[in-house]
Amino acid sequence: MNEIKTQELRSIAPLFRVLGHPVRLQIVNLLNEQPRCVCEIADDLGLNKSVTSKHLSQLKQVGVVSMDKKGTQVMCSLAMPCVLTMLQCAIHPDSPKYAVSRPVKLCRKGCE
Repeated sequence: MNEIKTQELRSIAPLFRVLGHPVRLQIVNLLNEQPRCVCEIADDLGLNKSVTSKHLSQLKQVGVVSMDKKGTQVMCSLAMPCVLTMLQCAIHPDSPKYAVSRPVKLCRKGCE
């Protein structure tokens, strides 16, 4: 693997760490429907606002969510919609919609 690709992989590793929490994935799924304020997200997920804010802060830090203050409310929206495609691919790996466009090289004889 060349140096540039290693750098790129290292730069996106935090994104996958942040997405590795079920609550944050639920937040992404909610924001797919429409932008919401922190209090709406907290209510929908049955969490307190403080915990919800911490999860949203982590999602914002890696660029998945954007947050805009509107008066006393903080409105959150999905800033990286391609994450939804990745989630759908992970949920439905056999779907032709997410099929790999080129043959996958097997890692060893008999690996499927």
